[in-house]
Amino acid sequence: MTPLSNLHGRVLEYLITEVIIRTHPGVNLTVRANNAQLRDASKLTDLKPPLLNELRQAANALLQMWLNPQFQLSQQPSITVDRLPDQNQNDVTDIRLTSKAWTVNLSLKHNHTALRHQRPGTTPVHCGYAKNDPQMQQFRQQYRATTQEFMQYIGQAKLFAELPPALIEQHLYTPVCHLVSQFINSHASICATKLFQYLVGDVNYYKIIVDTNAQTLTIQQFAQIQMPTNVIATVNRQYVNLIFDNGWEISMRLHTASSQIKNSPSLKFDTKALKNPLPATIIPYA
Repeated sequence: MTPLSNLHGRVLEYLITEVIIRTHPGVNLTVRANNAQLRDASKLTDLKPPLLNELRQAANALLQMWLNPQFQLSQQPSITVDRLPDQNQNDVTDIRLTSKAWTVNLSLKHNHTALRHQRPGTTPVHCGYAKNDPQMQQFRQQYRATTQEFMQYIGQAKLFAELPPALIEQHLYTPVCHLVSQFINSHASICATKLFQYLVGDVNYYKIIVDTNAQTLTIQQFAQIQMPTNVIATVNRQYVNLIFDNGWEISMRLHTASSQIKNSPSLKFDTKALKNPLPATIIPYA
């Protein structure tokens, strides 16, 4: 996730929490949520006024046009709001609302549909192995060998921008993608469920995509999803494409996470669903 995308996400979480507090007097914040609100209040001034207004409008629409009608917030005697950190392994929840009647988990996205931004170097962990397992140790050695081989081609370059894109793709992106793909395929029986849960999330939640360009809210409930039993990984240049046997297809695009090459290149995947069989509710709010 880029710093700008992270900023937009934090502000969106702040605004949604604020509009819930303002509209429903029976709301209590957890200590964690209160600290997050205090932390993010100053971030509002970092956004251009038109975008801030768009996010405010989207936050208000989410409450008035979906949250309140769907879960009858105004009829709950008390509601607890929590804001969760990004470090949760399989829980992708950003905001959690809890009353005596229900728990609602919200995963928020602003103008993108990404599932994860995971690092390729810990692929075995995403597949369910522990950091000290032999599979992880072997993969780490292979990953380091692959990235260090790339370093032979960089000459005196200190920044990725100084290198031809074709060189980066041929000697870094594609070899790393093949390494990741080979691991997933060779451990498919274990990887299928664990990797799917890691990428998609295994907690009952609603994914809210706020599109301020189209001025729409897209809402999908990620619950009671049939878990896959098999996965096939293929490579296309800087992409690892995953085909799960439960109808999901997921694409992982490899890219640099830092402009500097340093001693070892910093890489991340931008992961999104190409085929998602879950129904979606689209709400225009303009």
